[in-house]
Amino acid sequence: MQAFQAAWAAACKVAASTMIVPAEHVFLVGPISFSGPYCQANIVFQLDGTIIAPTNFNVWGRGLFQWLEFTKLVGITIQGDGTIDGSGSMWWQETPFEDPVDNESEFIIPLNKTVQQHPPMPIRSELNGKMPSIKPTALRFYGSFNVTVTGITIQNSPQCHLKFDNCIGVVVHDMKTSSPGDSPNTDGIHLQNSKDVLIHSTDLACGDDCISIQTGCSNVYIHNVNCGPGHGISIGGLGKENTKACVSNITVRDVVLHGTMTGVRIKTWQVFFISAISIYSKFAKHNQQSS
Repeated sequence: MQAFQAAWAAACKVAASTMIVPAEHVFLVGPISFSGPYCQANIVFQLDGTIIAPTNFNVWGRGLFQWLEFTKLVGITIQGDGTIDGSGSMWWQETPFEDPVDNESEFIIPLNKTVQQHPPMPIRSELNGKMPSIKPTALRFYGSFNVTVTGITIQNSPQCHLKFDNCIGVVVHDMKTSSPGDSPNTDGIHLQNSKDVLIHSTDLACGDDCISIQTGCSNVYIHNVNCGPGHGISIGGLGKENTKACVSNITVRDVVLHGTMTGVRIKTWQVFFISAISIYSKFAKHNQQSS
């Protein structure tokens, strides 16, 4: 991991630089943050090799929300023919249940209550040789502008494969996620408080929503996506625990769904605002799972 940190530190100093993960090499990398905000713009992370998450529980402490994280960057591209492997089977066996907490609570706006300053402790508060109950997202972007992800494969994530939080100008294309249909909570792509998002020409196989669009998202265009196995494409759930939730200008079209639990759906709780949602009719739905 020190080699990755050193390479990033060097790339961060030069505009339009490229950090290369070479082909035909496998790298075991622990939790790491590739951070701004003082990095130069338009950095390329060229992933041609394979990055694997460690399975030693000591690496994860009491649990982390993300494994590989890119934060507060302007013009960041991840591209290549490489693979990010989250070693998720270790987590799925140990924690085959929905996580007790999620960092979404940092961004939702409560109407009738105050969000706790400190989230509740995970169910397994003592390390006992097992993976912690909080499962990390494989690849997360936070607070970044003009983000592109293309070419790569993200597989076997402990939880969500690819997440965008508070990002503006996101393009995801010609990449894939791959996890078994029974892997718990393994969303393919998760959007939250992000706008101006384009997702197309992707193959998304997972154990939860192929694409999940949460509160604070606007101007999202999705087309030519293969989804399955998984739970389909979802907007929400919105308005949980009486929170304010706003989503607008979402378009989904030309999507193939196979082996999915649902098609395209909107999930709401109580209080929400949804505006300009377009779902076009060119869908192919195959091998629908029985309820």
